[in-house]
Amino acid sequence: MNTQTKMQKNWYVSVGVAAVLAATMGMGTAMAGALDSSWKEATLPQVKAMLAKDTGKVSGDTVTYSGKTVHVVAAAVLPGFPFPSFEVHDKKNPTLDIPAGATVDVTFINTNKGFGHSFDITKKGPPFAVMPNIKPIVAGTGFSPVPKDGKFGYSEFTWHPAAGTYYYVCQIPGHAATGMFGKIVVK
Repeated sequence: MNTQTKMQKNWYVSVGVAAVLAATMGMGTAMAGALDSSWKEATLPQVKAMLAKDTGKVSGDTVTYSGKTVHVVAAAVLPGFPFPSFEVHDKKNPTLDIPAGATVDVTFINTNKGFGHSFDITKKGPPFAVMPNIKPIVAGTGFSPVPKDGKFGYSEFTWHPAAGTYYYVCQIPGHAATGMFGKIVVK
């Protein structure tokens, strides 16, 4: 394991433990630990514009993407959706169907004013423990800040998946265990 991977693992563990302790003590998870600098802030009109950039098409509980470059926009937790959950194209935790060989640009937005969240991709499937130990994470955002001052946190990353089955999960303790995950099929 290289030094950067060790540091990232230690950061996830530290912030995750701090988030559990903060929640136990009644503090918001924003106070739980330092956030990495990849998180940016957006206003509600900016969030709405980002959500419109998702390039998938909905069919039932699946969002299907096509082309060499796809853009997935996921949010947690939009008004009207149960907590905790992800929303993509107005669907709760849909299956994402992505073509093999595509470049996947992901935007994850945290609109939940009470909790931080993460959007991380793994090959490990459910069930997920309350204290998740989801390894390995193949791509993702890490923990988000708790939105405040009328703004929301978002992060972006690019993923080049091989064919296979993956899962997107929130690594905040208890979230994936209570349903904050979905399936990704790359074929």
